[in-house]
Amino acid sequence: MTGPERSIRRKPSCPATAGRNKFWRRPLSLRKQENPMLKFIGGTVGIIFLIGLLVVIGILSLIF
Repeated sequence: MTGPERSIRRKPSCPATAGRNKFWRRPLSLRKQENPMLKFIGGTVGIIFLIGLLVVIGILSLIF
């Protein structure tokens, strides 16, 4: 192989981590970051679930 062809082909640095996502090679401090949008969506879904549960319990208590 000549120069340009040789630079295009790269071997993975470690065969065990060759197919893994680059996310796992990040430092631990970057992996533990919180996402405020997901936190908001999770809280909203939780509140909607609790309200729905109360409504279902109320309807069942009226029926029986």
